Amino acid sequence: MPLIEQYRQEIKETVERIIQKVSSLTEEVIRWKPSADEWSIMEILCHVEEVIGYWTRELVRVIQAGGGEWGRGLNDEARLAAVRQADSRTVSDVIHGIKKAAKFADEQLERLRDDQLALEAPHRNPKFGVKPMTFLVEHFLTEHLAGHLRQIERNLGKHKAAQSKQ
Repeated sequence: MPLIEQYRQEIKETVERIIQKVSSLTEEVIRWKPSADEWSIMEILCHVEEVIGYWTRELVRVIQAGGGEWGRGLNDEARLAAVRQADSRTVSDVIHGIKKAAKFADEQLERLRDDQLALEAPHRNPKFGVKPMTFLVEHFLTEHLAGHLRQIERNLGKHKAAQSKQ
């Protein structure tokens, strides 16, 4: 299987698992925050919706340009705004947005070839250095989405523990 097909499948499966995991949850559980410093599941979902599009566009931009600096910092305004707006959004709207972002990512990745993913370019954060585009896909899309699925599962465990103490 070509690497690009593997990435497409991983993204699709993880997004499906995220949506399946949250679809039966109550509004209260989705919006519950484990602590002041942790995101609610709704905030995680809003972040997931935003990052799929961002990193897909970034990948395509760098490949089309034949290189160039890529990435963003943790204080990127679009990244922060997605999470900040969580309280004013509906769960169904965000789930729809995640599905739409995943479809966009799949359509973009379908147009790429494995050899294009070997392109190396410098990340804007010097700690990452120069990396191939496989790193961008793996670190910022496939692994990132899987990490947020685990984060949702941790939140559910913390919520269950908090409920059992009441």
